[in-house]
Amino acid sequence: MRESEGLYRWFRAVKRAIIGLFIVVVGIMVIGYAVFMRRVDARGAWEAAARELNGGMLHYGEHVEEYAKAFQRRPSDYYKASNGLLVATNDRVLFIGIAPSDKLENEDAPPTILQYEFPNDTLLTLKQQRLYFLTAHGVQISHGRGAPQEFAASPGNEAALDALLAKVDHRLEAQRAEAVRETQIRRAVAKVIDEPIYYVVKRGDAISSIASRFDTTPEVIQKLNHLPNEKVRIGAQLLVKAKGPRPVLPPPPPARAPKVKVAAGPKI
Repeated sequence: MRESEGLYRWFRAVKRAIIGLFIVVVGIMVIGYAVFMRRVDARGAWEAAARELNGGMLHYGEHVEEYAKAFQRRPSDYYKASNGLLVATNDRVLFIGIAPSDKLENEDAPPTILQYEFPNDTLLTLKQQRLYFLTAHGVQISHGRGAPQEFAASPGNEAALDALLAKVDHRLEAQRAEAVRETQIRRAVAKVIDEPIYYVVKRGDAISSIASRFDTTPEVIQKLNHLPNEKVRIGAQLLVKAKGPRPVLPPPPPARAPKVKVAAGPKI
């Protein structure tokens, strides 16, 4: 009985410790959110991002189609925002941001530039969602197997972010539709290539000329049609390519160089 009572007290103490720790962690998060997270440390970040963008970051022939003022909260400094510009060009999606400054840094220290690049192709994925404890209108962007990145619209830029996402989504839908059409065309071409080819012998035809016309050899035509020799009759239907992919013919043997006779010089 005493052992059961001791075990019960131990279990109750552990339970209280876990609950207390949970309350402390939640309290720290709430205080941090109330004190730090709502403060957006822009301080010229958008202007600096624009200078970086216009200072030679764009490729030749690349131009900006849509942009929105946005920010990101990284795990290393979650309570501080990395402000910048989310840009959609005709080639890619870019985020150019300025990392939040540290109070211990020199005021004259150059800002830390953050840059993320996502090519505009069928591997690009955009997921519009609420971010950062559902407090911000944002998007999760990923490309292929790369790590996804989250960006939120700065206050007042929600409509600009939606326009940017709509522009990129429209391009991606067109690319996916084009990829489907190309796949269908390739399948149709492959089906045609796999079909057998027949030829009706005409006057003046020889099995060698027929083979040359269809990029094969007389031996292959003889084997496909069970011909005892190279003689063919006018009006006969010959199978010149069997069903399936076209066989790869061996390369022709290299031509022998002609022998050059060297004339003997005059005797002295």
